[in-house]
Amino acid sequence: MRGMRRLLQRLWVGTLAASGGLWWARRELRREGAIVVLMLHRVLDETAWELTNSLRSTALREGTFRKLAEYLARRCQAVPLSEAAPGIAGAKVKIAVTFDDGWHDNYAVALPILLACGLPATVFVCPGLTGCVAPFWPERVAAALLAIRASATESETKIFIEHLKNYTPRERKQWLEDLAHTLGAEDARGEPYDGDRTMTWEEIVEMQRAGVTFGSHTHTHQVLSAVGAEVGRREVRDSQAAIERQLAERCDLFAYPNGGWSEEARRILEQQGVRLAFTTERNAWTADCDPLRIPRANICESNVTGLRGGFSPAMFEYATYWKTWRAMRAKGRPQAASRRSPQVRAAA
Repeated sequence: MRGMRRLLQRLWVGTLAASGGLWWARRELRREGAIVVLMLHRVLDETAWELTNSLRSTALREGTFRKLAEYLARRCQAVPLSEAAPGIAGAKVKIAVTFDDGWHDNYAVALPILLACGLPATVFVCPGLTGCVAPFWPERVAAALLAIRASATESETKIFIEHLKNYTPRERKQWLEDLAHTLGAEDARGEPYDGDRTMTWEEIVEMQRAGVTFGSHTHTHQVLSAVGAEVGRREVRDSQAAIERQLAERCDLFAYPNGGWSEEARRILEQQGVRLAFTTERNAWTADCDPLRIPRANICESNVTGLRGGFSPAMFEYATYWKTWRAMRAKGRPQAASRRSPQVRAAA
């Protein structure tokens, strides 16, 4: 059934490409002066791809990312977040590249490709979790499930992780401790994969010197909508302070862990001087967007590859341009030229 759904989706994307639907979505985004912010997490070589405990919905193969980066450099206008200004039309669709969590492979695998293609990027890091192996609970849960049943599938693991997202941080911690006790400390199968680790500060500084921008992802990856105001304020404040101390520049960019924003969380960011904050909602960044609730499009292996497994420009445009344009239209974005901003009308 899963294979059939994948086949039907690819056929639908092919129809959109042949009929001009993807071209239309691209044109409308360009004419609106919209910015499509790409949300990535991990870029893995083939060894790490086979061994990682991260969900595949958060990862790209190295070869896929290289083809994607080449496409972005050739077909899009890549803008750094420090210079991003939605609302002004251009000859190409504007995109911005972001990474969440600060995984080591951002430095080891993604950075050389970004530099080779001349693509600017922003990485949102958790200062309290730098240089750690399996610092995020989903990887630990995946490792534990494989220890219980080696044949556990990606879909089963994802369902279990989604269920645990409803737990409080304390409840999840207790669940993991109970499970570790049940498995026994000697059960090496429950240990995390060493490649699932975050960057060190030395690597972060090296990326900054290469031109990569850094923002906050809270101090220890706390979902702001699930913690109290005091904890949330401390998480934001401490992360900003650590980043500014290590990188000697102001930290005013933020990405909500798991996309968990709330009005209270937004007020905290505003009070802390955050200039731009990004969610996981799929939509376009337009001139009338709330700067502390900017949408992004998730990019992973399955939504940018074709039936043969290689990078597919049509699949990428479907996952970004088409779905973003549909979401923008559903929210009632003005399409008539008379309702666009003066800058957009002049540029169009």
